Amino acid sequence: MIQPFGPDFMESGELAFPQRITLELTNRCNLRCGFCPRHFSHSPRGFMELDLFVACIDEIAGHPGVAVVPFFRGEALLHPQFLEMMRYARGCGIGPIQLATNGLCLSEEIAQELLDLGLDFLSLSLDTCRPELYQELRPGGDYATVHRHLLRFLALRAGHPQARTQVQVSAVETARTRPFLPEFIDYWRSRVDQVRVYPEHSVEGRFGKLNRPPIAGERRPCLKVVTEMVIYWNGEVALCNHDWDRSEPLGNVREQGLTGVWQGTAYREVRQRHGEGRTHEDPTCRDCDHWQAYYCEELRIGRLIPPPGAEDRTKNHGR
Repeated sequence: MIQPFGPDFMESGELAFPQRITLELTNRCNLRCGFCPRHFSHSPRGFMELDLFVACIDEIAGHPGVAVVPFFRGEALLHPQFLEMMRYARGCGIGPIQLATNGLCLSEEIAQELLDLGLDFLSLSLDTCRPELYQELRPGGDYATVHRHLLRFLALRAGHPQARTQVQVSAVETARTRPFLPEFIDYWRSRVDQVRVYPEHSVEGRFGKLNRPPIAGERRPCLKVVTEMVIYWNGEVALCNHDWDRSEPLGNVREQGLTGVWQGTAYREVRQRHGEGRTHEDPTCRDCDHWQAYYCEELRIGRLIPPPGAEDRTKNHGR
């Protein structure tokens, strides 16, 4: 293993530890959204064991400022020990903690505890403000329930003396949602901190493909493999958050720890290929177009819509 060169970098110039870590608490989900790539995943279903989560958090705690995302391929709130995990993570002082959810399980108890714990960021996937379209897009869901849960969370936040959670509502731009996005944005932008509209993944289940033509020009290195780590519920490490079936074995944090995997030979070889412009040698990354997200603002953040008036405040802040 290469020894760290200073607190943040290895001698090779690579980061000694990822800046953003996704912990998949589960790949089980209570919805069957047609646009979700999980339909093409053949991985076994399961829940991350508490001892593995604790081990990951303990190691992350030694690296202040690393963002933790307890979500990937499933609904994190389904985990029977979800709140226990969040309590432990916050008790270790890690952060920021950024949670994405479909909102169905966002009970009053969970909402209140997340606010008490100081969750940094909550993103709720909603897609539309039309109940009938929501049911079509998200089989197994219930628009009225999710809508009620979100409004309750916002009300609890408003009455919380130390609430700091930023709230986002998101939509995936598809042929079905596109005509109704203006009304979706208009409804939510005055109620939450930001609305985000994401481009659609390929419905063909191809690795890392967007349903749109390339817009960022010549192929460049993907920064996901340089700055981020994604850990499946069983401790195996994904190439990135578009790798739904562990296409390339990089290691297992239960056996090697996060640093051991990140600084291991397999991960370093992937980063080297990207840095040298040899992504064509990697079957996983060869046809992926998500690298554009780091070079094109529209793809990097989707379409980000702040609350009314926030644009002017942003402009004035820079003066």
